[in-house]
Amino acid sequence: MSTLVKTRMSISLKNYLVIVISLFSLPVFAFAQSVRLGQVALSFYAVTGGIVQHVLESEGYKVEVIEGSHADIYPKVGTGEVDILAASWLPNAHAELYSKVAADVFKLCKLYDQAKLYWAVPSYIPSSEVSTVSDLLKPEVMTRMPTTIVTLPESTGLTILSRKVLQSYGLDTAGYRLTPTTPKAWYGNFKSHYDEKKWLIFPLWQPQWINAAYELRVLQEPKQIFGEDSAYLIANNRLKGKISPKAIKHLGNIQLSVADITEMDLIMNVHNLTAREAAERWIASHQDQVEKWKSQ
Repeated sequence: MSTLVKTRMSISLKNYLVIVISLFSLPVFAFAQSVRLGQVALSFYAVTGGIVQHVLESEGYKVEVIEGSHADIYPKVGTGEVDILAASWLPNAHAELYSKVAADVFKLCKLYDQAKLYWAVPSYIPSSEVSTVSDLLKPEVMTRMPTTIVTLPESTGLTILSRKVLQSYGLDTAGYRLTPTTPKAWYGNFKSHYDEKKWLIFPLWQPQWINAAYELRVLQEPKQIFGEDSAYLIANNRLKGKISPKAIKHLGNIQLSVADITEMDLIMNVHNLTAREAAERWIASHQDQVEKWKSQ
């Protein structure tokens, strides 16, 4: 065989190998990207995000966590500035925010049910005096109950729906007012009242570590304005072309509960851990549950 023929065969073999290697490598190059995970800057969202981050990293993705207020994060998932949002409460709490991005996102999975907003009072306030929202209108209650209700920022479902409760029960006419503030100031106001056994109305929700750390009573709200939600992991539509179908399926299999999130939230806040550390501690003690997400 001539040297020329051997050379041509060698070049052809090399080209063939390059083509084969390239074909097998295409999925890796297509999906080897980082993922931007958006979450509202509240600890119970952050620990949920810690679970999502764990799943994504187990699939080989780098994760950039972007935090902000409800008003900041929702538009970002709509435009694709963040790929995934943990988490969206539907159909009630986040209805207004979700409606603005609904056409641009899809639901990856239902994270947990029984997500609830409500007003609570410390248990040292007698239930015979205050057990329902309407009881706040009793003259004897109004002489002791502060009419300023400290709540979270305006864009939160808690405050949006609290305003509807205020109006629907005539509490605004009686002199009650909502004062939106930062999460830190909201908790600080509660704690100072609780420590001194002072009366107050405390806008709250579940899952939330405060429910496990303090003795509180949820006020009955017969009109069900707050309703009950499920928490969803939602993503920008372009995520389907950004990460592998396997990773999409893995994320879609995540199943948690209010008790799970409360446990992680309590670990984070009581033991002063990061959200990711709290999530990893929970994962370590729930290995069977986490492994099922991969195999389903």
